[in-house]
Amino acid sequence: MFTLTGGLILIGVWAKHRLMGYRKPNTVSADDRNARLAYVHDVVQSWLRFLPADVSVRGRSVLELGPGSSLATGALLLAHGARTYTAVDAFGLATDETAEFRRDAIAGFNGELQQEDINTAHAALHGSSLNFQYHVDAGFDIPAMCLGQTFDLILSCAAFEHFDAIETTIEGLTKVARSGCVSLHIVDLQTHTNAIRERDPNNIYRFSDWFYSLLAFPGQPNRKRPIDYVRAFVRNGWVDVQVIAAKSIPVDQRDKLMPGLAHPFGRPEMDMQMLDAVIISRYP
Repeated sequence: MFTLTGGLILIGVWAKHRLMGYRKPNTVSADDRNARLAYVHDVVQSWLRFLPADVSVRGRSVLELGPGSSLATGALLLAHGARTYTAVDAFGLATDETAEFRRDAIAGFNGELQQEDINTAHAALHGSSLNFQYHVDAGFDIPAMCLGQTFDLILSCAAFEHFDAIETTIEGLTKVARSGCVSLHIVDLQTHTNAIRERDPNNIYRFSDWFYSLLAFPGQPNRKRPIDYVRAFVRNGWVDVQVIAAKSIPVDQRDKLMPGLAHPFGRPEMDMQMLDAVIISRYP
């Protein structure tokens, strides 16, 4: 039943994207300013919570992959003492965001910030600043977008699952990583369509590769699992790679939600109980 329902929904989502294109990176309404601010705050608080104990944002040059419709995350990182912030994306969804919204994100943040850092962040939000940059390229060529810059902290939230080729993405970020760089990515492994997400979070894994590829659209979840990210980072020379399960299917629901998955998602190493993963690694 889940497979049939999900298949019909997938066809509908594919048709919608064919007609309207890729417009919205998350479920927050563009008209709900408070919800947008809350989302930005939650992203930054999540990064800070999952960063290794010996790692701080302060003094670091930060690269964010796929910020979506808001660069207020970068404003907040500068307000936490980051030296620079650069965002790269394949879609220019944050182009029209105002500096006022980014200042409001700083003002409303529920955490301790130093006034000197706040002043530095505010200054970077006005006009063109080398400390606050945003680059868009449909081909998502990370080294080309970074224009020779290198970084010691690379972050993303609910973005990596939308990259068509995570191996190419990781190869690209490896080229802009300094020695000692920390990479932290919050990956939403679930079905993204709200109509079935809560009832069957693993629905996208019930379809064969050929059927899922047939209905591909920009931004479609890539169905990569934690083990795929670990292997790709290791192949590119990253070390201390770890996976944290930020959200999992409750034990009492696994017998209902985990059977009936397509090959190869039924294998134990796929960790299909994991719904949100945090992938952390260091570049030596």
